[in-house]
Amino acid sequence: MSWLSSFSPLLKTTGSLMKFQSPSLIAVRTLMKTHKGAAKRWRRTSTGFKRGIAGRNHGNAGWSQRSMKVLSGRKTEDKTYVKHLKKLLPYS
Repeated sequence: MSWLSSFSPLLKTTGSLMKFQSPSLIAVRTLMKTHKGAAKRWRRTSTGFKRGIAGRNHGNAGWSQRSMKVLSGRKTEDKTYVKHLKKLLPYS
């Protein structure tokens, strides 16, 4: 029972049973986590977010140069999606 004496402010004895009480002054910090799938696809810019354009990785045999050129480069986010991206990427 000597090792329990260090927990004495947290213990409440009721007869032969001991129950742990939650202390009232414990500070809880909520940890915001980065969504790793979004972090691999999106990058923050000074004005918002950017991503690569999908559809150029495979299965492109026979496509014209013009249609491949359209799929190159980067796209910015839609303005309706900014709030969601800020939650997914809090530290970027």
